[in-house]
Amino acid sequence: MQQYLISNLAKKTQLSTDTVRFYEKKKLIRSSYRADNNYKYYDDETLKRLIFIKRCRALDMTLHEITQLLEHLQHPEQGCKIIDQLIEEHIRHVETRIYELQHFKSQLHELRQSCSSNTTIDHCQIVKKLEASE
Repeated sequence: MQQYLISNLAKKTQLSTDTVRFYEKKKLIRSSYRADNNYKYYDDETLKRLIFIKRCRALDMTLHEITQLLEHLQHPEQGCKIIDQLIEEHIRHVETRIYELQHFKSQLHELRQSCSSNTTIDHCQIVKKLEASE
């Protein structure tokens, strides 16, 4: 089994060493052992788990959602319906976020339309609206 220093693990996963340390602090991964030189070494399973975490984060999953998935992976004999439910819940979260972002986009377009570009900043309606106390 291959052993990696944190720098090698970071390079293989294209994550920063700080990110790897963060995931370790959050107990999502752990080192295999600490050598006499006080360096931590990580194994192939940790590499595999980091890739899994990175893919989950790329889908905007929270650390809580990832933790739940990882906990379920500890029981491979279970039916995968629980995983389906977690993903369905995440889809709802993403749909809510999309709705919120579309609303923000509309607000920004409205704000942008309120300004005449041929004025000065001290007369800019965007700034005035952002400063206004409603």
